[in-house]
Amino acid sequence: MTTAIEPFGHGIVCPFQRDSKGDFAHDAGRRLLASDIGELFGILGPAGATGGEVPWRMELGSRLSVLRHRHVHSEMVRATAEAMTAGVIQRWEPRVRLGPTAVEPGDDGVSINVRLSYTPIGDRQGAVYYDYAVKE
Repeated sequence: MTTAIEPFGHGIVCPFQRDSKGDFAHDAGRRLLASDIGELFGILGPAGATGGEVPWRMELGSRLSVLRHRHVHSEMVRATAEAMTAGVIQRWEPRVRLGPTAVEPGDDGVSINVRLSYTPIGDRQGAVYYDYAVKE
């Protein structure tokens, strides 16, 4: 639910953790948006005829994990990762406007590091940077 006080809503943040009352920690604003974006990338999305890993919403999630073990120095792999990132954000997170995305190889040579910037719609504080590592 959004309000005039908190236009981005209020909800449980990921990774799940307990608060001082023993309940799941929750937040609002930019922290909630970052949590929601991280959750989108952490859920395995659909591929071809098979659905994703969330049974009640099979189309939710990202396929960035299929790019692991690819030659991330390849321009094609980086372009594919950038397109996948933009597609996930544009489809599932209407509260933000996506900015530039950078894809680089991880230090281990296997993982992919994605750095994206986004601006929460209606927020005057400027761009937010989010780093996501696609690992095993």
